[in-house]
Amino acid sequence: MPEMKTIRIAVIEGDGIGPELIAQVEKIISALNIRSNSKIELTKFPYGADYYLKTKITLPDEFVDQISKNFDAILLGPLGDPRIPDMKHAKEIIFTLRNRLNLILNIHPVKLYRSWLSTIKDIEMKSIDILIIKENLESLLGVAENNLNIGKETEMVIQTNIYSRRNSQQFIKTALEFVKKKGRDKIWFSDRSAILPQSHLFWRSLIKNVIADYPDMQISYVVFNSLIKDILEDPDEFGVVLLPGNIGDILSVLATAITGGYGLAYSIEINPDIIGVYRIMQSASTKYAGHNTANPLCAVLALKNILEDLKLNMEADLLDRAVQNNFDNHWITMDLGGILGTEEVCDYLCNFISKESI
Repeated sequence: MPEMKTIRIAVIEGDGIGPELIAQVEKIISALNIRSNSKIELTKFPYGADYYLKTKITLPDEFVDQISKNFDAILLGPLGDPRIPDMKHAKEIIFTLRNRLNLILNIHPVKLYRSWLSTIKDIEMKSIDILIIKENLESLLGVAENNLNIGKETEMVIQTNIYSRRNSQQFIKTALEFVKKKGRDKIWFSDRSAILPQSHLFWRSLIKNVIADYPDMQISYVVFNSLIKDILEDPDEFGVVLLPGNIGDILSVLATAITGGYGLAYSIEINPDIIGVYRIMQSASTKYAGHNTANPLCAVLALKNILEDLKLNMEADLLDRAVQNNFDNHWITMDLGGILGTEEVCDYLCNFISKESI
C-alpha cells in the first residue's frame, strides 16, 4: 500500500477568540490522525492584530508567494480588534489573499443540521442545503469611488460597480465546473435587474454564452427580492445560487440567520487551480476571549469541508458523524441553546472520533 500523503494546512489564528477555536481544531486533527492513521499537519502563522501592532506588517509578501507551494489549504480565523478601529489589518489580510491568489469564487455552504436551529417556522418538513456562490474579485469589492466637496453642503460620494467581461466570464465558468464536481446540475442566478438593468443584461449575455458548453446543467433566473422571499418560504427548492458579490453578501447573512447563526458559519474563497481559504465567519469577539464560551463548530465545519475537498472522505465522514452526535445529544454552546463551553463541545467530538467505527 502506498504511503499516505501528508496534508498540510496553513492556519492564521486571527484575533480574539480565534486562537481558542484553532486550539479545538488541533485537538480534533490529533484525534483523527490517531484514529485513522491520517497525516494532517497544521502550521500556525501569527498574522493578526498583535502582529500588526508590533510590526506594522499585515501579511508578508513571502508568505503569500510560498503558501500554495507549501500547503494544501488555508484556515483563516476571525479578524477584528478594537485597538485597530479601521480594521486595516483585517482588510489587508483578506484582500491580499483574495487578490494575490486570485480567489475568484466565494462559496458559502448553507446547511440546516437540525430544525430547532432555524428561525423559520414549520421548518420540520423542509431541508436547507444550499451553496451560495458569489463573484469575489469585482462587484462592490472592486469599486471606483470618489468623495467630492468634503465637509460642504454639496459633498457627495460616488461609487461605481465594476464588472469586466474577462473576470465575470471566468467566474461563471469556474463556478459551473465547481458545481459539476459537486454533482449538482440545477442552478439559480440572481441579480437586481430592476435597479441595475445594464449589469443584468451583461450577466445574462455572459451566462447564455457559457452555459452552452454545459448542456446537462439548468440555470433559472430569479429577481433578488423574489429569491429572498422564496428561500424563506421554500428553502429546499434551492441547491446552488450564483450571484454578483455585491448582493451575495446580503443572501449569506440571511442564510446564516435561518440556519443557526455565525457560530456555525464559514466560507470558502477558492481558486480551484491553486488553493482555498476556509474562513471562519464568526466575529473575533475580543471581550469573550479566554472565557470558554465561543462556539467552535464554525471552525470544526470548516475543517470538515477542507477534508472533503482534499479527498479525505473517511476522515470527513467521521467528523460529520461526530458533529451529528453532538446535535443529537444537545452537546452545544449557549448561543445554540446548550450549556457547554468551547472545550467541552470538542471533547465530546474527540471522544466520539476515538471510539466510533470507521
